[in-house]
Amino acid sequence: MPKRRKRRASTERKMSNVVQFAAEVRAARAVLGWSQTELARRTAVTQRAIHCIEQNVVRPRKQTEERIIEAFAKAGLQFEPLSNGGFKMTVPVKVIVKRHPAGRAK
Repeated sequence: MPKRRKRRASTERKMSNVVQFAAEVRAARAVLGWSQTELARRTAVTQRAIHCIEQNVVRPRKQTEERIIEAFAKAGLQFEPLSNGGFKMTVPVKVIVKRHPAGRAK
């Protein structure tokens, strides 16, 4: 009986990037107050595609990934990968104030 080959580190890394991207999309939508439908409209993809990306059902096409990243960049969000496999999201004050106008300093 042949031995099963172990997964390569690069395959695991690629998969973790997909999982991380899904987490980034969910987090960014939450911060911006965008629905899946709103993000889909801004990126010219279907709501179902956004749902599948967020649930790790599909790996996004490169063009779709770029459109999503661009939409978040236009909104002012920035992502930075962390060494522990997570990410840091930088949110401009104007986005926070826009979402929570009552919380502005007087």
